[in-house]
Amino acid sequence: MPLDLIRDADAPVAFRLQGREFACEEETGQTTVPKEFLIGFRLSEIPENIGIKPVEKIDGSMIQVENDVALSQFSGGSASAAVEEMFRRKLWDGDNGLSPYVAALRQAIDETEEADETDFDDDDDYIFLHYDITITEDLEIQAAVQLVDATIGRLHDRADQLARRRRDGLLGIFDRGTFNDDLSYALSGKQPVTLVMVDIDRFKQVNDMFGHLVGDEVLRAVANVLATKCDDHYRVEYRYGGEELALIVTGDDAASADELAEVIRADVERFHFDTHPNLRVTISLG
Repeated sequence: MPLDLIRDADAPVAFRLQGREFACEEETGQTTVPKEFLIGFRLSEIPENIGIKPVEKIDGSMIQVENDVALSQFSGGSASAAVEEMFRRKLWDGDNGLSPYVAALRQAIDETEEADETDFDDDDDYIFLHYDITITEDLEIQAAVQLVDATIGRLHDRADQLARRRRDGLLGIFDRGTFNDDLSYALSGKQPVTLVMVDIDRFKQVNDMFGHLVGDEVLRAVANVLATKCDDHYRVEYRYGGEELALIVTGDDAASADELAEVIRADVERFHFDTHPNLRVTISLG
């Protein structure tokens, strides 16, 4: 049975489902419907230019909702879920502060191929973040809701990871724990990923000949070369351990990671230490 759309002078005003009517919002065309009424309907059955907001329960003026999502019609090979996230500063109790967390969530959205930020507003009390999640199958609405809820959960998990990112105390680049989190997330997604490992050649000889303080200076110099070529987003630098460093390159940049590695190698080879003119450093990358 198709969704019964009620119109007034060609303007949609409500849905009729199982003997009940659910009003369409005048400005947005969105209709809030309990999930139990949507069983058996597919995304392609949603009328054009209408959004369905599945909720857990409507009890009078009280609406119980897990995520604020509006599903569009499946057409032309895709549908979208418009998501609204709202945060209020005085109710926020996260460890990292609300603004850094929201910045991390926006980065997580940008990292995720099927998500796309559409609007952002911060009035110093409330923060509103809107984004779309693309659905590429004509799923039943219940299955689409599960898919969208899972994607939102992954975005928040990634935002938690990004907000917890830590830098190595000596080198100022991201530490091994951050590397582990970032690589695990990158490999779980759909975007291409390239891992570049960096090793300082004959580093023990540097320490033996010039001392560990100079060895630390060499490490910082190489780490700085990496950092100048990275953006903390699609190209990110890490201290993997000891004199081993690493890059995680994702998205469109992953295909040209070998070129990036060669630029870094050449820059390090040309580096001059003013206090030790006889010191030359090379690195190996793979």
